Amino acid sequence: MIFARLAVILTCGLLTFSLAGGAALAQDAPSSGGAFIGRIFDATGLRTPPPPAQDFVRDSRSEQLEYRGFEATPAKDPKRKAAAHLRGMSAELDAAAAENRRRAGRVAAPDAPARPAR
Repeated sequence: MIFARLAVILTCGLLTFSLAGGAALAQDAPSSGGAFIGRIFDATGLRTPPPPAQDFVRDSRSEQLEYRGFEATPAKDPKRKAAAHLRGMSAELDAAAAENRRRAGRVAAPDAPARPAR
């Protein structure tokens, strides 16, 4: 019975510590396992800082980099036609197709049977 009460008291104490103290420690904790390993490498001196950029790299880059977003902006298409213009073009195409069918009717295919004269 004494052991059960002691276990309950220890559990409550650990729960209180984890809720109160754990929140304060969580702010200083790294966000991922990789960040934790990175801190260990920095503390032990195993990670070296990157070398400085070469002269030609520094000369070719401006001091202030201006990045543009990848989001495409919809531009006004100058080739876009009005609906009336498209209907006119459709009528022209239909007339040209009818003319081509009319012309094709007068030409005999080489392997087609001969047509009677009209």
